[in-house]
Amino acid sequence: MTDERRAARGPQGARARRRTTAAPSAGLPIGDSGSADERLVELEARLARLENTSGLRERGRDIIGRVAPPEAARHFRNAGREQLLGIRSIVDFWIRRIELAEERAEAPAGGRETIEIA
Repeated sequence: MTDERRAARGPQGARARRRTTAAPSAGLPIGDSGSADERLVELEARLARLENTSGLRERGRDIIGRVAPPEAARHFRNAGREQLLGIRSIVDFWIRRIELAEERAEAPAGGRETIEIA
């Protein structure tokens, strides 16, 4: 590491101790300047501003649109859909297993059992 980089890090270097008190988040006033209701209103306003700005999805589409043909974007969307369908299949499988286990637990012991052949 060069002396310039070491000087830029400060006298404690990379292992400087962290502050133990929590710092306020960006855009919030320091200290208890308002009630919980006022803070909630402020947070809701910040959330509304964030939701109205163009997000990562739009920026990502713009970048993909510049470097890849539309057919590639369609393939990527389809691949994402297939991943979600795969996860749905796994969830459905485990739900069926839980339901079967519950049915077996509720069935009377020593009774007649119906076996389905698929």
